[in-house]
Amino acid sequence: MTSALLRRSRAFVREAGVPVDVLTFEYDNGLDDLRCEMQVAGELVPGMRLRNLWEELAALPDQDVAAARGDKNLVGTFAPISDPEPHTAEISQGSLGRRIRLDAAAEKTLQIDYFRADGSLFVSDQRDINDRGVEGGRLITLCDRNGEPVAGWNKMWPLYLFWLDMVVGTQETFMIVDSKTTANFITRFRRDNVVTLHLIHNSHMASGQVPPNGELSSVRRYVFERLDSYDGIVLLTERQKDDVDAAFGPGNTFVVPNSTELPERLPSWAGRSQDHGVMLAGLTHRKRIDHAIRGIGKANALAGAPFDLTIYGQGPVRKQLETLISKLGLNQSVHLGGFDSEPRKRLSQASFMLLTSRMEGLPLVLLEAMSVGCIPIAYDMPYGPADIIVDGVNGYLVEAGDIDGLAERIVRQGSLSSVEMEAMRQAARETAERFDDRSVTLQWGRVMSEAVDRKLHQMAGSLSS
Repeated sequence: MTSALLRRSRAFVREAGVPVDVLTFEYDNGLDDLRCEMQVAGELVPGMRLRNLWEELAALPDQDVAAARGDKNLVGTFAPISDPEPHTAEISQGSLGRRIRLDAAAEKTLQIDYFRADGSLFVSDQRDINDRGVEGGRLITLCDRNGEPVAGWNKMWPLYLFWLDMVVGTQETFMIVDSKTTANFITRFRRDNVVTLHLIHNSHMASGQVPPNGELSSVRRYVFERLDSYDGIVLLTERQKDDVDAAFGPGNTFVVPNSTELPERLPSWAGRSQDHGVMLAGLTHRKRIDHAIRGIGKANALAGAPFDLTIYGQGPVRKQLETLISKLGLNQSVHLGGFDSEPRKRLSQASFMLLTSRMEGLPLVLLEAMSVGCIPIAYDMPYGPADIIVDGVNGYLVEAGDIDGLAERIVRQGSLSSVEMEAMRQAARETAERFDDRSVTLQWGRVMSEAVDRKLHQMAGSLSS
C-alpha cells in the first residue's frame, strides 16, 4: 500500500505538476532521518512533503490551538504525569519527547504525555480515567505553550480532525485515504472545500467469502456501512466495482488501477532459465505460500526436472514454511530469501512469478513482474489477476486453491519454445504499459472531476431543500 501511495504521489507531481502532501498520524521522533532516506532513494521528490500529526501539533502557535473545540460533555479530569511518578518512563528525546505511564504490572500503557522541544506539554492521552491505575475510559487533552489545557475529547479522532482542518484551511483539496484504519474517522471529515476519496487496496470481503453478497471484512465494515460519507470510493478493478455496486447499489464508486514504473530498458530475456521462479509476498497465511511450495514440488514430479522458487519476504509463518520445505524434500528447490530491497531486479532475473493469495486488490507485484517480462502464474482470486491476465497469452490463470493446476501451469511455462516464450513475455510487457504513471494519472484526473461534480450536485440539492 505504501509503495503504491508513494508512486501515485510522485506521478501526480511529475505528470500533473501538482504538489502532494503525504499525511501520517503515527508518532515518530526520527522523521527527519526518514525524509532524508526517502529523498536519497527517490521515493520523496520535490513537490512532495511528508507531514506528521505530532510534529505539527507541537509547532502550532497558541492562536491556532485556541481554535480547538473540545467535547461539551467531557468525562475525566486533566492530570498530566507528575515527575517523578511510579511506573513512568521517558522514551524519546530531541525535537519531540514522550513520557509514558504504565500499570503496576508494567504491561499496559495508561497514559502518554507528548512534549515540545522546549519541554512544554502539548498533548496528554490518559487511558484510565474511570479508575486511575486500571485501563478504562480515555481523555485526550490539547495544551497551549504553557502546558495549560485548551480542549479535551474522550476519543482520539476529534484531535485528528482538528489537525486536518489546520492542514487544509480554506484550500480546495483532494484527500485520498489509503489506510483502512484512517478511513474510519475520515467518514466524519465533511468539508465543502474538501473532496474525500477512499482507495480500497484489497478485497472488502472476509476471507473465504464469495462476493458480492458474502460477509464483509471486519476491518472494512465500518466504512462500507457508510460509503456515502465519501465523495468517492476508488476500487482497483472493474470486477470489484461490479461486486460493490451489486451489494450496495451504484453511486460513488470508481475504478483506478495501481500504476507501475516501466524500466527504461528491458532486461534481457534470452538469459533467463525457464526453470527459475520467484514470489514476493509477506509470509502470512493470507498469501498461501504453502500452495506455491507444494506447487513447485508437484511440478518437479510432473516434469521430472527441477524447477526452483525463491520467496522474498518476511512474516510470522516463516518457521512453518521452513518445516514444510524440509518435509517435502524441497530444500534444493525452494528458498526463503527474506527481505529484498531490489524486488524488481529479482523479477527481471526470473522466468515466472507465483501469486497464490486468498484475496488482493490489484497486486502491484503483478504489474511489476509483467513490466519486466516475468510471466505471472496466479490464482483467479478476488481481485486483480483475471482483470489483466489472459490465460496462455500474457500469463496463466489458475482456479483459486488448485495446487495441481498451479503445478501444471508451471510445467507448461517451462516447456514453451523460445519463440512462444518471447511472445508471452512481450504480451506481458504490453499489458503493463497500459498501467504506466501517465495513463493512471489521467484516470485519476477524470475520477476527481466526476467526484467534484457529484459533491457540487449534492451540495446544491441540500441548499434547495
